Amino acid sequence: MRFRNLAIISAASAFALWTSACSDDKSSAPEELSSASEVTEESSSTDVAESSSSEEAAVSSSSIAAPVNGLLLDDMEDGDGGTVIGSGWYTYNDNDNDGASVITTPVDASDNPIASPTDNGSAYAFKVEFTLDKGAYAYDPYVGWGFEVPSSVDVSKYAGIRYSYKGAAHYIHVETSDVLDYDVHLSAVKKSDVWTTVTIDFNNLTQGGWGEAVAFNPANVTNISFQAKGNGKVDSVMIDDIYLITEADLPPKQADMTIHAPQVISPKIGDIAINTPLQEKAMKYLDKGVNFTNWLEEDGSKFTGEFKFGESDVKILAENGFKALRLPIDLDLYATNRDEYVADTTGNVELVMDDSIFIVLDSFVNWTERYGMSLTIDYHEYDNSYNVASSTDKKYLAMMGGVWKAVAAHYASSEREDIFFELLNEPDMKDGKVTQANWTIAAQGMIDSIRTVDTKHTIIFGDAQWYSITLLASRTPFTDDNIIYAVHSYEPYIFTHQSASWTEAASIKNIPFPYDTTQWSVYSSDFGVNASTVGWIKSAVKNYYKTGSNGYILNQIYTAKKWAVENQVPVIINEFGAYNVGSTAESRLNYLTAVREACDTLQVPWQHWGYTGGFEVIRNGALIEGMSDALGLN
Repeated sequence: MRFRNLAIISAASAFALWTSACSDDKSSAPEELSSASEVTEESSSTDVAESSSSEEAAVSSSSIAAPVNGLLLDDMEDGDGGTVIGSGWYTYNDNDNDGASVITTPVDASDNPIASPTDNGSAYAFKVEFTLDKGAYAYDPYVGWGFEVPSSVDVSKYAGIRYSYKGAAHYIHVETSDVLDYDVHLSAVKKSDVWTTVTIDFNNLTQGGWGEAVAFNPANVTNISFQAKGNGKVDSVMIDDIYLITEADLPPKQADMTIHAPQVISPKIGDIAINTPLQEKAMKYLDKGVNFTNWLEEDGSKFTGEFKFGESDVKILAENGFKALRLPIDLDLYATNRDEYVADTTGNVELVMDDSIFIVLDSFVNWTERYGMSLTIDYHEYDNSYNVASSTDKKYLAMMGGVWKAVAAHYASSEREDIFFELLNEPDMKDGKVTQANWTIAAQGMIDSIRTVDTKHTIIFGDAQWYSITLLASRTPFTDDNIIYAVHSYEPYIFTHQSASWTEAASIKNIPFPYDTTQWSVYSSDFGVNASTVGWIKSAVKNYYKTGSNGYILNQIYTAKKWAVENQVPVIINEFGAYNVGSTAESRLNYLTAVREACDTLQVPWQHWGYTGGFEVIRNGALIEGMSDALGLN
């Protein structure tokens, strides 16, 4: 037990919860990890935003000078599984959470992990090889490795950590005793095929964001660990020469920005009148809404009889002035023979629905009626099963239509006019590569299926590329005149998704809203930009003076409203919000006020993402202070 599996990973493991938090993200996931660290290739000065080339000659990590007044944690030169500071290396995997991932290292006679011979000029490094297999696990599979930091080591004397590595993309976790819910402080590091040194400023660590926000306190560091994730990956990584470092060895700050005056955007608002009963219906029932998030839309999260959110939550929302509930749920999980139906070539297989779907939906139909809220049933796929491949599969499209036909038939006789059917949230939400043309075909098929059994209830449609405003403004509306059109808006993204660990803005922090010259800096590093920050994120920070304003948000929404007026169809925003880790509460309230005021000005109903969690409006059963005024709930 000294070395192996010392990490305390419960059935409600850190990685399960962290992956669950990613449900809050409203953008495609990057193919490789984004990094909150300074990376230096020991063999090259090429752009560190890309993976290092294996064709370049690796230079010994021993050629990198030892840090000034740094503390060596381990250089692995003794070849065993112990660290220089007196603790031992351990490994762990996702098997206790029904995953099937495997992590291997050389072991000693007691089956404890030990170091491996290395090719960087020193004798040994710590090498792990792994296969990531989610098995029956609901989230991204994972493996990890690390060591304890004894209380005798005063980490508060140091400003960061530095180590060398070669191999797979991974995360480094700097764990503290202050974090009680596994939402550890971390940084992401890209894959490198050559030996590379990474320097991490403690100030650039971020939490996953699904747990309680806790300030990082180096005095309370308990463990340094590493983690790899991603289903189907087979890879390896070697770690060497791990140091705690002082300010002297952090990369020097460089002035790389200009403090500009904010760009003033004042769109000329024309006629906003949509003189149809459907517009009145949209304003009556879909305004002042909220989403239940991180539950039934998650990958594999089929309802099993337990309500994460229930009647009491609907009551809380209604009592605080919310009028509409959007319920994201992956409807095709309840097609018990979905895969058999899609694979059938005989035409003899009929789609079968699990009755559990109507247990959960009927409950929310009853509860929302009881508390005077509308209900949108939002077909929401986080497993991304509707994608480029399936978008042209006629059987898959028929399955989607069949699922909706079953749901619509169940509610066809309902007299409630405030039940809405939302066709599919953000089609191909992971990659955004499904074309508008193919998505239109799929959507028309679902519309047709619904209308065979229910012509009363209103359908909600959003376009491809994450409910793109631009795409919607380029299309011709459907001929069905009982459709409301939806868009999503998280602009300015660099503000709303700063510090979101699953995005390329993971290291970004301290972006205010609105942009304010008195809160700005000539150092992009003050906002978390570093050598590994991808180019478009760097540009977004440098150009924030153009986007960080009420006028910019108003102009974005007006693009959708102008199209709606031209076509005399209603448009709604049923997702917007700001992640609550890297920004201040004041800035988030300013942003929410800007969106709500824009919607009020343009007569566009809104629904906030989400209820609790990283994009919360309710905390501990109560409306967050200032939220009522920001969202106009009074």
